[in-house]
Amino acid sequence: MDKKSKAARMMKEARVHSGKTQQQLSMDMFQSREYVAKQENGERKITPSTVQHFTEKNNNPWLALEAAFEYTGWGVTRLDGPAVDLHRSAVREKAMEELKEAIDAMEKVKLTKNPSFTQSFELQDIELSAREHIDVIGASITYVATLCEEYDLSWNQLWEDHHRKLQSRGYVTT
Repeated sequence: MDKKSKAARMMKEARVHSGKTQQQLSMDMFQSREYVAKQENGERKITPSTVQHFTEKNNNPWLALEAAFEYTGWGVTRLDGPAVDLHRSAVREKAMEELKEAIDAMEKVKLTKNPSFTQSFELQDIELSAREHIDVIGASITYVATLCEEYDLSWNQLWEDHHRKLQSRGYVTT
């Protein structure tokens, strides 16, 4: 790779921020220093064990999200463009705005018809609703990650609690 991935840059920044050398990080993660260097340089994709380490030890959801995005080609990525405002109150307002837009779009959708009898104008409303909900997912994940970062909430614990709640309600089996 000639261009370092965003996840690789984030990994290096997180390591430096934690005050660790590549050697120290490699010992913590039971990986060679060379392999850590290759992940940081973008020569190797960041491994799931590396992502797990950074979310558990450094409470860094951004690296996990970026690595998942790079693996799958879809999902939430950390916003870093010139127009973004990641202050916690701005992130909250954006999430609320996206939620309202998604609710409005969802209210316009009629899903009672068999999908094979859906007219093109109805399909446009359905697609708009889906797009608005993707915006909600992005804004909501950004909101939660920002809260974790700003208030030292555990990203992993929040997701573990959520999964346990789903299990207790019978929505998932494992």
